[in-house]
Amino acid sequence: MKTEDYELKRILERCRVIAVVGLSRNPGKDSHIVARYLKEKGYQIIPINPSAEELLGEKTYKDLGGVPEELQKRIDVVCIFRPSEEVPRIMGQVLEMKEKLGKPEVVWMQLGVVNREAAEEAEAVGTKVVMDRCMMMDHKRLIGERDEELERIKQKKLEALIKRLEMKKITAPIQLRDSDFDDALDTHTLILVDFWAPWCGPCHIIAPIVEELAEEYSGKVYFGKLNVDENPLTARRFGVRGIPTLILFKNGKEVARIVGVVPKTHIQKEIEKHLA
Repeated sequence: MKTEDYELKRILERCRVIAVVGLSRNPGKDSHIVARYLKEKGYQIIPINPSAEELLGEKTYKDLGGVPEELQKRIDVVCIFRPSEEVPRIMGQVLEMKEKLGKPEVVWMQLGVVNREAAEEAEAVGTKVVMDRCMMMDHKRLIGERDEELERIKQKKLEALIKRLEMKKITAPIQLRDSDFDDALDTHTLILVDFWAPWCGPCHIIAPIVEELAEEYSGKVYFGKLNVDENPLTARRFGVRGIPTLILFKNGKEVARIVGVVPKTHIQKEIEKHLA
């Protein structure tokens, strides 16, 4: 009774609630290892063990019949970790559930657990049976490895994007607005903002100096320009009364202010003070 990979994959992708019959309280046992793995992968685990009250943080039931009916209705897979000779008894409970509730969809007998007669009974009423297979191993092989590979691809793409962004240094002042000014302060450790207006003659004199500095300090200092006519809120907020005004911010706080046209070296000195 062979189960093809596409069938196993379909079960593992669609069936999310698993009753684990024979879930051991011993963390070193296969049943405990597999159930813990499945829970970590997002499956809901219903432990079946007559000698435990709670396992893996979940309430434990003595047998399938002891699971509340509302919860039984949600069981997609009964995963069996008991000797092959006990399978007929367990399958009897499965068949009762199937007749009454239409569930479970699958009975999965773990590695070493085989009972063809019981399997034929289950499949006769529409319950798929998987025998002598490890649910954890098949998940790793059919889904887990794929997910890990996708994560590796995503990580590589992210790293490449970060490198591209690091390489793409800003070499000219960026136009800022009232709406994004705080974002600029939060994003950049050191930022020099040129408060200006189109009608301001001195502003046009200092603009080329600011552009030269933006290129020279590319990757070290972020440069922005804010039109005070179009963005009066930010200008008022920082008490800008005359233009051009250059304000240097470090970690979101003003650390230097230059008003009017000044030599390039004067601006450089202020920047250098706060680069360290």
